Amino acid sequence: MKRDVSRLAEFAAVSAALALVIGLVLHRQIVAPWSVPDLGDPLFSMWRLGWVAHQVSADPRQLFDANIFYPERASLTYSDSMILPGLMAAPLLWAGVHPVLAYNLLLISGFLLSSIAAYALVRGLGLGREAGWCAALIFGLYPSYRLDHFSHLELQMAQWIPLALLAIHLLIASRRAVYVPAVALLLAAQSYSSMYYGVFLALYAAVFAGVLMLGRRAGWRTAASLTGAFVLAAALVLPLARAYMASQPQRGVRDERAVKEFSAESADYLKASRRLTLYGRIMPGPRHEERQLFPGGVTLTLAAIGAFPPFGAVSLAAIAAGAVAFEGSLGFNGFVYPLLYQWIGPFRSLRVPARFGLFVGISLAVLAAVGTQRMFARVQGGRARGLVLAAITAALIVEAWPSLRLEPSWREPPAIYATLHSGRGSVLAEFPVHGEPERFAENIPYMYFSMWHWTPMVNGYSGFQPASYAAFVRGAAGFPGGQSIDFLSTLGVSHVGVHCALWDPRVCAAALDTLDRDRRVRRVAAAKWHGAQSVLYEMRR
Repeated sequence: MKRDVSRLAEFAAVSAALALVIGLVLHRQIVAPWSVPDLGDPLFSMWRLGWVAHQVSADPRQLFDANIFYPERASLTYSDSMILPGLMAAPLLWAGVHPVLAYNLLLISGFLLSSIAAYALVRGLGLGREAGWCAALIFGLYPSYRLDHFSHLELQMAQWIPLALLAIHLLIASRRAVYVPAVALLLAAQSYSSMYYGVFLALYAAVFAGVLMLGRRAGWRTAASLTGAFVLAAALVLPLARAYMASQPQRGVRDERAVKEFSAESADYLKASRRLTLYGRIMPGPRHEERQLFPGGVTLTLAAIGAFPPFGAVSLAAIAAGAVAFEGSLGFNGFVYPLLYQWIGPFRSLRVPARFGLFVGISLAVLAAVGTQRMFARVQGGRARGLVLAAITAALIVEAWPSLRLEPSWREPPAIYATLHSGRGSVLAEFPVHGEPERFAENIPYMYFSMWHWTPMVNGYSGFQPASYAAFVRGAAGFPGGQSIDFLSTLGVSHVGVHCALWDPRVCAAALDTLDRDRRVRRVAAAKWHGAQSVLYEMRR
């Protein structure tokens, strides 16, 4: 009993200390809770969180039939659906917390919970507090990768990875089947938090578990228990997988050329995110390619010490699984990923093999923990140990120190949507839209606005672009002139929104004038939004 109390006190103290460090490193985001790195992916993530929270209370059976890309079904599956983060945010959103504040709270929690989970893993592996602390900072802050993806909420939701590995270790070490449900639930939780990580974790954890069993000479009963855990995890993920499989004919698969573009090269592990204050200036990587993967000098040094012989079972498992993750991150520049793409269906829906880089990070964190343990075995005296740990902590903070550029997010949508109700058969088309692929993301503001009305809309943004959206853009070309209004009517559109703050002012003014003179539509609401007109029109039937 005393031991349990002592362990709980340790975790409480460490969690508080990690919160202070995370808060220090990300203080610019914390003191600006209404700001985001950009008005793209963060708003997209807010919409996903909001949709899950909205639909689980409205009608969970239609959870995947999101309000975008009307009349498509299962449109939530066109990107990572983020079911579990949405459920985590739901109580906040239901309580009236603004979507931006809920989003930023969840974003910071991804860093903190990942670090706490890494600490739990290392302590569960039998390593000391100093080792656990260093691993927690490495995985929680993992410099280039986490900052490069600072706008991608689902890629910060990595806390289930260390916990799944811990459950696997406990199952193998204890030979007790009682840990089977824990392994299955944690593997499934990662899939419901981030589809990328769920797919990658299945492969990584299988290698980690296999090598760990060999190193500890686990018998066939343990192998059977682990197999059962993976099968149970697959069963838990099946509803999610079925939704994605059902929409694959509409989504298609990732083109090999696109996957190639986002496949890492070995040299990318020496390229740092431009958001890193230190390394971003010394060794900056390419922009917007998700391939800035430098883990930091301290991490590599500690991991090298841990990877040096003699090898324990944990080190071997981390090395083997990390090697597979590294090879996987190379995508079509490697040997394994082309086979995975060809033979395993979920991999054909993934565009960015370089995201395997986070799993290289968890391996480095474990090896760095072993290296820290070896280092501290040579340090005598509490004062000396404290000074060494403080120096490592300071170095890790300096390496992870971000150069964040934030911009205020929109707190409210244009005040024109009061007459819209998602359950009354309304269908919305928002303008401006353009056909160029690079302008696909201009639909994100409309999805953000829809969190205040949830009306089905023909607009949308996701990882995939359905053929129906391309047809909408073609048919609405020249809006509001030509045949665009009649075309919108054939789509079932009942309302049209026009936002001059998002359009060229002269073009927008001309569009509004044309619409006001068109007898096929009537103006039902207008408001100023960010210094320009937003107007809602209703189609006459």
